[in-house]
Order: sequence, then structure tokens, then C-alpha cells
Amino acid sequence: MNNTHLIWIFALGFPLFFVAMWLFIARILSWAGWSKFLPAFAWDRPVPDHVRRHSLATMVIGRFPGGVSYRNAVSVWIDERGFYLRPMILFRLFHPLLHIGWDQVASIEPRKTLWIKAHQLSFRRDVPMLTFGGSAGQSLFDAWQARNGGRPG
Repeated sequence: MNNTHLIWIFALGFPLFFVAMWLFIARILSWAGWSKFLPAFAWDRPVPDHVRRHSLATMVIGRFPGGVSYRNAVSVWIDERGFYLRPMILFRLFHPLLHIGWDQVASIEPRKTLWIKAHQLSFRRDVPMLTFGGSAGQSLFDAWQARNGGRPG
């Protein structure tokens, strides 16, 4: 086998390997975190038009460290009934749209670690907690507080 054959094998093999690894990682992320919300919160309709959207939000499923992190990779839509979650298009495979109603949220607590402000959501069902950073977390907290009159759910 000469050098030309090796170059062609690498030129064709590397993109295939890269795509296979991308699919594998997307599946592992889905299995380790997102799939735990599917039985209860999967949503098969489009997101309504009248929602507030936060693109490129940061979310962690489970406890940090050790949770599944979607850093700057999740879109969050908030309305009066609850909120919708979906990763950006690059991570969307194996991650269907979720809708979580406000009645399923047990509490939203502000957290601060060093200089990072976040909001931790606990649920009434047996699913992992979610932690949101930035403006998405603050908007979720504000909407939940407005719904509950400033009291914990």
C-alpha cells in the first residue's frame, strides 16, 4: 500500500469517524440525562408563538459536578403553562422537545457559586433536578414566582 492510498483512507475515514463519534456522544448525553424526562414530559406539538425565548442557555441535568451539562446549548421557551426545552440543532438528535408544566415544579431556588448565579429546579416527580444559569434561570424563577404569588409551590 503506497502513501496515496493511506491519504485517501484517512481523508474518507476521518469524517466518517467524526460523524460516528458525534452520534455516539449525542446518544450518551441523551441516555444519561434527557431520557429521564421523556416519559413524563415529551411534547409532540410545536412550541406556541406567544412564549419568551432564551437561546443558547446553560442547563445541567442532575447535580453539579457529575451532571450532564448543556453549556450554552439549550433553547428555553417560557409561557403561562410551563416551559419548553430543546437543545440547539447540533445536539438535537435523540433529544425530543420537552414541556414541563408549572404544576410539576416543586421549587426553584437561586444559587450562587463563586461568581456564577444559577437557579435550581426540583420536581414533584422522580426526575433529576435541573440547574439553569443566566437570564433563562432568572426568567424561569420570575415566572414561577409570579404563578405562585412569591410562595414556594
